[in-house]
Amino acid sequence: MFIFLIFFFGCKFVVAQDELLNQANALIYSEPDKSIEIAKKIYAESGNDTRIKMAALIVSGTAYSEKFDVEKSIENLQQALEIAEKEKDYINQIRILSLLGYQYQILEINEKTHYYLDRAEAIMEKYPLPDSLIYLRGNNYSIKALAYEKSLDCGFAIEYLNKSINIYKKLKESEIGQTNLCIAYLNKADCFLKNNNLDSARVALNKISQSTEKFNMADDILVSQNISLGKYYYLKKDYNQSIKYLKTALGIAEKLAQIDIDLEIYQLLSENYLAINDIEKYEYYSGLYSEARSNVSEAEKRSITYIINEPPEAIKRKMVKKSGIYIYIGSFLLLVILILTIVMVVKSRRLKQKMKNFDSGEKF
Repeated sequence: MFIFLIFFFGCKFVVAQDELLNQANALIYSEPDKSIEIAKKIYAESGNDTRIKMAALIVSGTAYSEKFDVEKSIENLQQALEIAEKEKDYINQIRILSLLGYQYQILEINEKTHYYLDRAEAIMEKYPLPDSLIYLRGNNYSIKALAYEKSLDCGFAIEYLNKSINIYKKLKESEIGQTNLCIAYLNKADCFLKNNNLDSARVALNKISQSTEKFNMADDILVSQNISLGKYYYLKKDYNQSIKYLKTALGIAEKLAQIDIDLEIYQLLSENYLAINDIEKYEYYSGLYSEARSNVSEAEKRSITYIINEPPEAIKRKMVKKSGIYIYIGSFLLLVILILTIVMVVKSRRLKQKMKNFDSGEKF
């Protein structure tokens, strides 16, 4: 279950053009296509304002990830990172590096995940975050937890989830902090469910309910909460209760554009209907699962092929810049060699002439 942590939501902008950024930012999770459309318009009209360009790229990169278009997400985030590094904007460097780590976590390329997360952590150590942004450190721990869950086991994952939870707990009045706290508890519950530790999973799920009562949570949080409850009751063999929660999740998920969420719901519904011997509904949801799985596999294949074969645009630009420098240096060296060669030829000819004159008896 991939639930996107909040990295950018909640950032408020102050100039007139930034009203559109606020709008694009608010639509990332509910209408990612619309968010991308607005972000592209902002980028095109931003002129030389690098801060606006970077913000638009972060919004579009995040929205592309919601659509599971990891290739375009990485392209946008790499461009944003290039600007952040040039401007020495350490906060956005941390944000972008963590987001890049998240993209590679989605693809389960753990080496790349750790590379970007470690870079973000190194910046946080050098330039400590203000209290209002400490959730970014919590995000780093949460993504590391997901990476360890895939590469090692849930024991390591829970250790890092607990670290992130301890940070989010400090942000009691922050909607960002409390939303990410719910996500951490959801991932923790998911780990316990995988290990069939139902009592601990129930405790984690109850913690989520405490936060959802205080804040209006985004639809993807509510969907994931209902999916986890569906898993919990399936493992308890209370199939009708499981179906009830999964149908609720499916109803909310119809508003979202997250293929992987639909995929998980279809799979769980098909398993529940098989358990109660409702073959017609089992085949129906099994068919929907196969179709969604095919779409996800195609998206994963495109993204991985792109990452293996094509360097991100920011890297391409650096390569072009470097190649220009190399051409200049090479041309300069060739010119120097040519001049030296001419000088040596001239000197050699003069020396030969002098030797010739000397042999013929002429005096210098």
